[in-house]
Amino acid sequence: MICCVTGHRPSGFTFPRDEDNPLFINYLKKLAKEVESLIKAGYDTFITGMAEGADIDFAKTVIMLRNKYKYIKLEAALPYPKPYPKNLKRHQEEYYDILSKCSKCHIVSDHFFRGCMHKRNKFMVDCSDLVLAIWNGNDKGGTWSTIQYARQREKSIRYIMLAEMSDI
Repeated sequence: MICCVTGHRPSGFTFPRDEDNPLFINYLKKLAKEVESLIKAGYDTFITGMAEGADIDFAKTVIMLRNKYKYIKLEAALPYPKPYPKNLKRHQEEYYDILSKCSKCHIVSDHFFRGCMHKRNKFMVDCSDLVLAIWNGNDKGGTWSTIQYARQREKSIRYIMLAEMSDI
């Protein structure tokens, strides 16, 4: 079974993404617990869109859990072929390291265009049995659009609500 992720970039998080921040630590623990529960439920393939923030967190979590569950696979879905964005150069090495650990890399469009990110998100939903939504509760933006599309396609959705991290 296949699970993809949709979630926010760092600016959409409801707390600072700092490794010393208890809310960020709680979020990462919740993410690991959720992915492990999906593995135990039979999910063995995980798709990330490789965007900074939730997508990369998800990918790193799957890679970490692969130490315990050797059979699980990580796939990347890129909106178009591109080098890593220059404005995010500090994360470039991590990005390419994650890509090197993917069993497949799907390139959804052969060039950039205004809706290529949405096309990538639809591709991931269409390939998946379940969507893990890392969501701040706002009904705008790419994460919300992907949740709406998954609902239209009658996909199962599990949520990690960013606003609830202080309650863990």
